[in-house]
Amino acid sequence: MNVKTLIKQATVALNFPTVISNFILFARAIFTAMLNNPYFKASAEKVTRLGTHIEALYNAETACNTKPPTGSVDARNAALEAVKADLKSLRNDVQEAADANPDNAIAIITSASMDVKKPASHGKQQNSAENGIEEGSVELTAEGAGAHEWRMSTDEKIWTLLPSTYTSKTTVSDLTSGTIYFFQNRRMLRNKEKSEWCQSIKVRIR
Repeated sequence: MNVKTLIKQATVALNFPTVISNFILFARAIFTAMLNNPYFKASAEKVTRLGTHIEALYNAETACNTKPPTGSVDARNAALEAVKADLKSLRNDVQEAADANPDNAIAIITSASMDVKKPASHGKQQNSAENGIEEGSVELTAEGAGAHEWRMSTDEKIWTLLPSTYTSKTTVSDLTSGTIYFFQNRRMLRNKEKSEWCQSIKVRIR
């Protein structure tokens, strides 16, 4: 069953350059674009942290390229991963801001110096529940990126909360084979706000 929850008008794309010098320029462009950007006031602390980590990466990369090197590749790679983690977290913030203001979604995304993902030919991801590889398990997918809450029921009256996730997918195990279950999810937004629970998705466990 295809159901409707929070509809995204545009999706943020974060395409990391593979050359580290280019990656640093890429990260700095996002830092500059998001610094004091009125769309992302709530992300100010993250943006500041990004700036600190970019400079640490620049220094680590410079140390690796001196002759002889004064820094290790492992230290440079650790600094690189820190910047990537910052950018991924900020991407989620940009996506939430775009979702909350669909009329200006593209302008919001580009104001952060991030790209708008082109829609896939197979269409937008839908809420779904499919039997998993292991017997008694189900694979759940939610419409919309980012963190989600999940719950399940056998009668759509009494609901059992499932572990929350930072992504739009989760796996539920130890279910009773032959039983029909109903699953719902909802987006976890900024400032502890949440979207409405989506319509139930029904699946018989094999």
